[in-house]
Amino acid sequence: MSDYLIKQFPLQTTRQVLRRVLVDQGHATLISHPQEVGVEKYIYDINLCNIYIWRWNVSANYDHHGQLAQLYLNGNPLHSAGVPKRVVPKKAEPGKKSAILKMQRPRPEAYKGETQLAYLLFDRDSDLKTLHDQVLVGAGPNRADPNNFGKVTAYTDVDPWRSIFDSDKANKINAFAGSCPAAK
Repeated sequence: MSDYLIKQFPLQTTRQVLRRVLVDQGHATLISHPQEVGVEKYIYDINLCNIYIWRWNVSANYDHHGQLAQLYLNGNPLHSAGVPKRVVPKKAEPGKKSAILKMQRPRPEAYKGETQLAYLLFDRDSDLKTLHDQVLVGAGPNRADPNNFGKVTAYTDVDPWRSIFDSDKANKINAFAGSCPAAK
């Protein structure tokens, strides 16, 4: 997916092109960032035979002309020449306390397998409403195939809003197009 996104959407691609391909053609759910101008994401969920709910979280930063400044896949930046990933200092802001929280993203649709995705969240000011000062550590499979989930992908220092762990709901959870494993 990374290679496809890099080739399909080079830096300076317009917002309209991404929306046409990802939302209009790909049926991803479009969500604008609640606190940052020029940032939006496109989420696409797949129900892998009720074992795991796979999420593609493609997010984009646009410049003031509406052109792509950076593209992310599940929280990781894709363009080396794009805007660098935000770094959240790992100490509390002056006069505030930071927090490390054990969190879970419910996925009840995966009743045969992973009904929750667990991760650790660092929040620099202990206020879950401020999104700019949060990063997470978590893990998930690297293949969207219930017959072979592949290896574990570790996510470190990832913006929760851009991640597979984000709490936003997709408009639709798509059915897996392949064959499901035999019941055990």
